[in-house]
Amino acid sequence: MTTNATRFTRRQLTLLGLSAMVLPAWAQEWTPTQPITILVGFAPGGSADQIARQLAFAAKSIIPVPVVVNNRAGAAGAIAAQATAEARPDGYTLFVGGGSETTSVGHFRPLAYDPRKSFTPVLKVSRAPSILAVRADSRFTTMKALLEEALQSPEKISYGSTGEGGIFHATALVLEKQAGVKLLHVPYRGAADSMTALLGGQVDSAFGAYEEMRAMIDSGRVRPLALFSRTRLPLLPDVPTMQDLGVPVALDNMKGLMGPAGLPDPVRRYLHDAFRKAMQTSEWKDYVAKSGLTQDYAEGPAFQKEIVDAHDLIGKAIAK
Repeated sequence: MTTNATRFTRRQLTLLGLSAMVLPAWAQEWTPTQPITILVGFAPGGSADQIARQLAFAAKSIIPVPVVVNNRAGAAGAIAAQATAEARPDGYTLFVGGGSETTSVGHFRPLAYDPRKSFTPVLKVSRAPSILAVRADSRFTTMKALLEEALQSPEKISYGSTGEGGIFHATALVLEKQAGVKLLHVPYRGAADSMTALLGGQVDSAFGAYEEMRAMIDSGRVRPLALFSRTRLPLLPDVPTMQDLGVPVALDNMKGLMGPAGLPDPVRRYLHDAFRKAMQTSEWKDYVAKSGLTQDYAEGPAFQKEIVDAHDLIGKAIAK
């Protein structure tokens, strides 16, 4: 005999079953069905561009759709960041973030996005200690010599960066305040352009990441003067940090993949797992070994905390 309670229970189960059937597919699992685009906010050749292209290459056998890299250079990475913030949170638009566009640019000009709230970090890939370098034939053989001349001649010594308000520009401003000097800033659209200007003698010095400078350092065309990081690089054991020189300036340039805010968790999880697997392939490991990239993996939430901490640190340092 069927009781009212039994009928009610069956009705509940039926409704629950129907509810599960109408849930969107991504609420249960997600697999991409169209190309994934990784936006890069800097010109080809820089560390962000290299990371995006190498990740896309390493993921070719892991992700069942093409991963396409699209450079949207300008505004120290903010153009690509804004395009990502405005994209649909469907997993098909990512960008290489964690650096200038999410930690420093907002302290110099208004942005159409919130660096701390407009994105869903997927995973952190690396941290890049900033290096100030000069040409091999430069009169500056040490960082101490450069600072001594800068003290005597404000705004005479020029430096190239990846853009107004970028992480390297912010690092230089912190250096100026901590060392009591004034340098001449010359912004470029990306690290490759800045390095070209340095080699061409258009600037006296230039900031960059080690993987962007490694070939030039190894070939003897440029001389690294100092690291703006908390620790020395094993591959550059003789290059001091600014803290070694008594000037406390340490701002690593982080890189990782980020999507728009509101990225569904199954989508974020798929992307994290896929690109994490890509970082374990021989293709990616070969790139890390050859480039000198300082790999520094972190999951999305931990990456988010580091971004917010760096954003607030730079803001406080510049405001002093």
